[in-house]
Amino acid sequence: MGYDDRSIGGFLDLVASHRVTPAGGTGAAVGGAIGTALCEMVCLHTIGRDEYADVRDEMTALRTELETQREALLTLADRDAAVVDALLDADGDADRTAAAKRATGVPLAIGEACLTVLERATVLTKKGNRNAVPDAVTGAYLVHGALRASVFTVRTNTARLSDSAFAEEMETRAADIERSAERELDRLLANAEADRE
Repeated sequence: MGYDDRSIGGFLDLVASHRVTPAGGTGAAVGGAIGTALCEMVCLHTIGRDEYADVRDEMTALRTELETQREALLTLADRDAAVVDALLDADGDADRTAAAKRATGVPLAIGEACLTVLERATVLTKKGNRNAVPDAVTGAYLVHGALRASVFTVRTNTARLSDSAFAEEMETRAADIERSAERELDRLLANAEADRE
C-alpha cells in the first residue's frame, strides 16, 4: 500500500512511530503534494468562472500539469521510504554506495518537482481567480518548504558520499533548484501583494 492510499491520520501515525521510514523525504513529498493540490483547486475555481474565460484554456492545461506533479510527488514519497530502507539494509561498500546515491537522487527529484509547482503557482497568482489567490500562496509556501527540506536532505546525503564527483553534481543541482525557487517565490508573492493593493 502506497502512502497515497492511507488516511492522513494513518500516515501521520506512521511518521510519528518508532519506524525509520517514512521520514523527512517522504514527509516533504507529501507536504509538497498537499501544496500542489491547493494550487490545482485554484485552477478549478478559475476555470468555472465567466470573468476568467480568457484564461480558461491556460488554467485547464495548468491544472493537468499540477495534477501530474502531485502524482509524481506521491510516487516520490513511496520511493523515498524504499531507498532509505534499502540504504539501511545495504550490505558491503558497493551496495551501500549505490543505495546512498539513490537516497540522494530521490530528494533531488522531490525538489525538482516542487520547483515546477512553484513556477506554475506564479502563473496562478497573476492570472487565477483573485478570491483564490491566498490558497495558491498557501500551497506555494507548503511546496517551498518541501523543496527546502529536500535540498537540505540532498546536502546532508552528499556529505556522506565517497564519490566526490557525484556529490558535487548533486550539490550543484540542489543549489540551482534552491536559487530558482527563491526567485519564483519572490515573484509569486509580488503578484499576490499587487492584487491586494
